[in-house]
Formats: sequence, structure tokens, C-alpha cells
Amino acid sequence: MSPRHPTTRAERRRLRDRLADTGLSDAQLLPLLVGELRQLGLRPRAAWRYAAGLARTCGRREIAELTLEDVAEEFNEHRTDRRRSVQGNQISYFERWPAVRNGTRLTIEILEVLAAVYGTTWDELVDTEDLEHMAPGDVDRFRDAVARRLTIRAGAPIADLPPREPNFIGRREAVEELGQRIATHRRDRNAPSVHVIHGHPGVGKTALARFAESLFAPRYPDGRIWVDLHGYTPGQEPREPADVLEQLLLEIGVPRETIPPDLARRSDKWRNAMRAKQMYLTFDNAPDSDHVRDLLPLSPGSLVVITSRTHLTKLSGADPLPLEAMNSVEAEQLLVRLAGLPPGYDREAANQIVRTAGNLPLALKLIAGHIAYHGESMLASFATDFAELTERNKSAERAGDSPARHILDKFSAEDESVRTAFEMSYRRLRDPDLQRLVRLLGSFPGSEITAEILGAMAAISLDEAKNLINRLLEAGLLDAVAGPNHPSRYRMHDLNRLCAQLEAELERQPEDRRVMVERIVGHSLSVARQAATLRPFDSAGSRHIATSSLDAAAHAREWLSRERELLLGCLPLAGISSDTAELARLLACHLCSLGYWSDADRLYDQAASIADQLAEPVGRAWAVLGLGRIQRLRGNHEKAAILFQEVHRTGVTLSDRRIQVESLCELGQSEWVTGLYGDARAHFQEALGISREFGHKQTECDALEGLSQAERMASRYQMAETYSKEALAIAAELTDLERLGTAQWGYAEVVRLWGRFDTAKERYLMAQRIARSIEHRKMEGDALRGLGHVERMVGNVDTARKRYESALEIGRRIGDQYSAEWSLWGLGNLARARGDHEEARDCFREAYVIAKLIDDPLGQIHTLRGLGHTYRQQVDRTETENYRMAQRNYEESLSIAERIGDQLGTADGLRALGKLAVRVGDHDTAKDMLDRAYQLYAEIESPCAELLRIERAKLGC
Repeated sequence: MSPRHPTTRAERRRLRDRLADTGLSDAQLLPLLVGELRQLGLRPRAAWRYAAGLARTCGRREIAELTLEDVAEEFNEHRTDRRRSVQGNQISYFERWPAVRNGTRLTIEILEVLAAVYGTTWDELVDTEDLEHMAPGDVDRFRDAVARRLTIRAGAPIADLPPREPNFIGRREAVEELGQRIATHRRDRNAPSVHVIHGHPGVGKTALARFAESLFAPRYPDGRIWVDLHGYTPGQEPREPADVLEQLLLEIGVPRETIPPDLARRSDKWRNAMRAKQMYLTFDNAPDSDHVRDLLPLSPGSLVVITSRTHLTKLSGADPLPLEAMNSVEAEQLLVRLAGLPPGYDREAANQIVRTAGNLPLALKLIAGHIAYHGESMLASFATDFAELTERNKSAERAGDSPARHILDKFSAEDESVRTAFEMSYRRLRDPDLQRLVRLLGSFPGSEITAEILGAMAAISLDEAKNLINRLLEAGLLDAVAGPNHPSRYRMHDLNRLCAQLEAELERQPEDRRVMVERIVGHSLSVARQAATLRPFDSAGSRHIATSSLDAAAHAREWLSRERELLLGCLPLAGISSDTAELARLLACHLCSLGYWSDADRLYDQAASIADQLAEPVGRAWAVLGLGRIQRLRGNHEKAAILFQEVHRTGVTLSDRRIQVESLCELGQSEWVTGLYGDARAHFQEALGISREFGHKQTECDALEGLSQAERMASRYQMAETYSKEALAIAAELTDLERLGTAQWGYAEVVRLWGRFDTAKERYLMAQRIARSIEHRKMEGDALRGLGHVERMVGNVDTARKRYESALEIGRRIGDQYSAEWSLWGLGNLARARGDHEEARDCFREAYVIAKLIDDPLGQIHTLRGLGHTYRQQVDRTETENYRMAQRNYEESLSIAERIGDQLGTADGLRALGKLAVRVGDHDTAKDMLDRAYQLYAEIESPCAELLRIERAKLGC
């Protein structure tokens, strides 16, 4: 190590005087004096301290070097945190580090403050001895600092280098990704050195590249070059590689007269000249791989960033960096900043604009300019226009002016527009088939497409469809949808779709759109018919008997689920035909099982309307039956009954026994829920007889399951079990998973009420597995709720709560109020068991409101009795409010049970009133009530009879 003081004060003064005599200024003298002192053996920080003092006094009579105390004083003044002051001895410590023991580690922050005192940059205060002891991250920062200091020039002509975007927002992940790649390249010259930022028009590729260039180019000491290749510049042809190479060679100092005339030799000369250089090169707006390949320096020390709308897949070794539209938060921030919106701006209007712009930076920049110029009032005006135009554009008939054109016109300013940016890509496609495909995608009724759908709508093979999609991907007009999609899915940006739609409108070939929709309907109908295998002869009423395997049917159901959005967008555009109506019914039946009841309702309504227009009473009957089922599931039993009766009359008029049986079963389903057990039993018996007459096993199974439910509600458990077993046998024979799952659940309900909890749990689990395998949300919720009941009865409180909460979540999500009601009832019982009476009452009250709303008397009976229990726990005499509330709820519950003939509910009500009487010491009343309850329990063979016998022994009555 060098000695601490290898020079004397006199020697340092002589050096200063010798340099000053040449006429150098203080600023010119300083670095030269440092160099001389370093040659004499001083460490850099000491050399800079001495030189800084001598240079400051240059030209004065008195020469005074900076002492350690002088530096400490200035150090403290420069430091941001004035509370952390240093002394002269610490400055000495900093100068000698790392050859010191203990003390503070020398950091870049300390070096930066010292550099400010001496008038230099912090990297000038570091030598190799320091580098050996610095952290790897600090060494990287040292290298970057040296590169910034030594970068001699921008290396890019002013005409090419765009100004850095002052309002650059977001893109954190992309910037970090590029930063990591560059850091890797600086450490390892074998790492990829070419990076392609690609994305569709207006997504912000150039802005990102310019921002990255300002951050990372200083790390490359031989400079930077930016070239606009004009791949998609309106009014200009792409620049020829030979011309660009001439510019590049001139930029790095190659004499013009030595530049060869042809492309190949210019490329060779460029690569030879760049072999040892470390430069940061940006090729912006590249049209394709051919226009870039010869420009690549192929030197390990240089880095190339390319921006392009195309994927540049022919550039082997290039590392792609896909860029998508901003997220909605970043997009709103960009709009607010560019438009100069004040605090408290109309966020709803801003969000409407951002949605219409599809989070596209170019679109937001263009419309923000209008808002900034005309004032904040334009925000609401644009938002209102966009909402109205977007709605008009969704309609099947877009008569009059084009909504797409009006929307796109607002995303323009002077000579720049979203539409112009799109048209450049569209015109470059050249291939008429590709251009036609783009126009079709403009009218495509879904947001995502697959090769299968494309093949169907364009009447081409799957391989041809895949090839066309790949070409549009490479052209930057389609994006692959992220995620583990199988098959692969693709989407076109919303504004690009509007541009494509406008191109289609300008072609004036509306027949293309009609044919496309017709083909999608035909293909989807063939899939939907396969899906019906899982529920043959379902209530959609398809005339086509599905013959595919169960695996094929399961795949078909998955397909319908995946393409739900497409089909819901396609059907309103479809023509009036039997195929359209059948697809609407089949899809509605499928969506109903998934819990999309609103979508199913609209589809059944469309099918009924088409049937009316085509005068097809059978088609109308099946559609109306579906509408009634939706009303029943929502708890609107009066409306459902009216619709089912209409369907039944149609079935009788047409002598269509299948329609008759389906409508009778649906009527029975509504009746047992609303407590009309006799009517339900009669309708199910009639349906059973008709089904057996014409040998229809499917509806025979439905009728038997309905009878089991009706008998169960009437507390006739033995008969209910018999019917359930028969239904299970038929469902298993049919390999009908939906009916099998329903029958398993029904059987579990019967045996649970008989106290056979192990058997019930096993059947509920079977129903749950089936429900999940066919994505039947209601069945899954019913099974979970049943499992909650079982776990609660056997004391597994935590498990029961999870089951109830899961069932409640499904019920609320799909609008199944019946399931929500009984899940809340279960949660209320759990809360009551742990002594939380307030939470229990909240659950019971909410459940009671639902029970009243959907006319579920059984639910009313149980929730009222649950409320009574919460008050009974706090009763000690008859004069209290708790006693009156318990008595009132119990009596109302008992009254409803007696009215509908619910023997179990009647017995439960009597038992509750008996226990209430015990609480207040009225043993005569208690004995009477409990006697009557016991007789009813024994009559219906309920396990509660034995429980009550044990309770009475404990109560002494």
C-alpha cells in the first residue's frame, strides 16, 4: 500500500505553481494536479482534497490546502441529513479505507458528498484497492458511473432521436425486465444482445425504447445511436438497409470515401468496425426482419434494442419483449396527466374514455389533447358519446352512420390518428385473404378467437386457420391471450377491431358478416348437441338424439363454457331459424346448470320469440318451459306455475307426452317447495304414469325423484326412501350424471332426516363430485349445504361452517335464493350453539326474509323456530321480552307447519314450546306439548323421538 504522506506541502505547492504558470484556469488545473499527486503515490481521496484546496487558491498570494476539518465542515453542509455530522478524523478514515480497523464502511453516499465538496464525480475518488472491498452492486454502479462520465457524445443524429417522453408513466415490469437483461449482458457477453420490443400499433413501443435508452445507454462507453427505420411511418417507405448502414458507418467515424457501395460489403465493414466497441443501438419502427438483419453489429460488447409491430421471428437469437396495452390504473393516470385534469375530476367519465380507448397510450394521448385544449367539460362530453356509440355498435342492426367511424374519429389530432396507425399495418398485409380475415374479425361477436372457430367461420381447414392466425400474430394484429389456454386463444385490441370493422363497412359486403355468424351458429349447434349426451332428452327439447361418448360430451360442455361470451354475442346477430332457436335453448340449458340464470333467461326468451315468428308451437313450449324453470329457481313460483301450465296445455293440445311430463314435473317441483305437498304428489304421480306408458326412463326418473321430495317434505320417510332408490337405479342405468347426482342428493336428504349421518355424508359427497365433474353449480351448492347439516349434527363445527359458507357463496353468486336461505339457517344454528345469539338472529332473520320472498313455508318454519331458540336461551320468567319473542316465533312456526301438513315441523314446534314452558316452570303445559311432539315423532319414525325421550328424562316431565 502507498504511504500515507508521500509528498510534502512544499512539493505540492511547486506542482501547483508549475501547472499554473502555463495559464490554466482553476477548473483546468484541478484534474491535472490530481493526476500528478496520484502518480506520486497518494490515494484518490487524499489527492483530490489537496488538489481542490490548491486549485481554489490558484492566482492568489496565500495558498491554503483544505484541512481535514475544512472538508468535514463542508461535508456536513452538503449532507442531506444534518443530524449525522462528521469530524476531521472521520475524513481521514474515509481517505485511508479499507486499510483501517473498525469504523463506518465507506459507502457510495459518502463518496457522493465528498465528490460534491471537491468538485468531481464519486467514481473519481475510487481506486482498485477500494474495488476489491466494495459490494458487487456497488462495483456495477461504479462501472456505470465511469461509462456515463466517459461517454463522448450522444451518437445519434438529432433528426432521428425522439425527445424523451416527459409524461412517461408505468411500464415498470417492462423497464425492469429490460434492465435485468442489460445488466446480464454487461456481466456476460454471451448473453442475448438483441432485444425486440413488439406490440400492436399505438401501444407505446417507441416511448418505452426512448425511456430505456435514457436509462441504460450510459452504461455503454462508446456511445449510442438511434435510427428510425420508418417501417410504419405514414407517407414514407421503410428505409433501405444499405442507406441505414451508410448512416451508421458515418456515425462511428468511418470516412465517407471508404464506405463500399453494396449492402453486403457495407454490412461487413460495419461489423468489423463495431467488433471492439461497446455501444447502445436502437432501431425504431422496424418493418420486418429483412430490414434489420444486416444492421446488427454482431459484436459481443454492443446491445441492440429494436421496436416493431411484427414479431421479427426470422431474427435468430433475438430476445422478444412483448408490450401490451397499459393496465387501467396506468391508463387513467396517463389521461389525467396529459389532459391536465384537476383533483376531483369525474372518474366515471375518465374510466369510460379509458375503456373505450382499450388502455392504448396513443389513443389516450390523442383524446387528452382535445380535453386539455377545450377544457375539463369535454371529459364528460366524450364519455357520454362513447357510451352511446359503443351501445349502438353492439346492436344487430347498425343502421345509419357508422358508430365505429365516429368513435375512431375522436381518437385523432391533426395528422395523427389511431385509424392511420392501423391502416399502415392493414395495407402492409398485401395478401387479400389476410385482409379479408381482418375485416371478418372486425365484426366477430366475441373478444377471443381460436383456430377452430376461425376455421368454422371462414370455411377453411384447421391447419389453414392456424397458419392465418400465425401470420396475423407476426403482423402484430393479433395477441395471444396469456394463461394456460388449451386450445390457444387470441384477441384483437378493441380499437383495432373497430378499425377492422370500419374497413369491412367500407367494403360494403354485409353478406360476409351474415355468413360468418351463420357458420358459427352451425358449428356451435353441432357441439351443443354432443353436450346433451350428459343429459339426454333434456328440457331444451332438441330433436337430435346425441350419440357421442361421455368423454366427448364432457369436452363439448367445456367448449360451450369456454365459448360462452362468443355465443352470447353471436346469437342476437343470428337469423331467424330453427337452428338459432335450438342453439339458444341448448346453450340456455347448459348455462342454467352453471348458474348463469340471467343469460339463460335471455336465451330462452330469444328461442320463444323465434318460435313465435316461425309458428313452431313445440319450440315455443320448450323455450317457455325453460323460462319457467328460471323463475322457479329464482323463487318466483307463481310466475313459474303460469308458464308451466301454458306448456302443459300445449303438450295436451299437441298430444306430446314428453312436453306434458316435463311440465308436470316442473309444476311438482314448485309445489313441494311452496308446501303444496298434495298437489306436488298428484302431479308427480301423473308424470310417472305417463312416462311408464310410453317407456320414457328419463322423465320416469324425474317423477320418482319428485315423489321422494314430496314425501320427504310430508315426513313420510320410508316412502321417500323407496322412491329415491328407484330413481337412483334408473339414473345409474341411463349413465345420466345430472340425474344421478340429483338422485344421490335426494337420497342423502332422506337418510339425514332419519339420522343416518354416515350414509348421508357418503351420498352428499357423491353428488358433490358429480356436480363438479359436470360443472353443475346449483347441485354443488346443494351438496355442500347438505354436508354442512351432517357435520353440524355430528359436532364438527368448523367443518360445518366452511361447508355452509361455501354453499352460501355459490348460492349468492348464481342467484339461488333457496340455497342461500338454508345455508344462512345452518350458520345461524352454529352461531346459536356457541352462544352468539346476535349473530344467530342476524342469520335467521336474513334467511326468513328470503323464505318469505320465495314463498318457502318450510324455510319460514325453521327460521322462525331458530329465532325462538335464540330468545329462549335467555328466558327465566314469563314477564320478559325474551319470553314473549320466543313464544311468538315458536307459535308462528307451529302455525305454518300445521297449515301445510308438515308433521316434523309440527313436532319440532311443539317440542320447542314445551321446552320454553319448562324454562318458566309451567310443567303442565310442558308435559302436554312434549307428549304431542313425541307422538308425532314416533308416528313418522323420526330419530328425534328417542332424543326427546332422553330430554324428558333430564327435564323431569
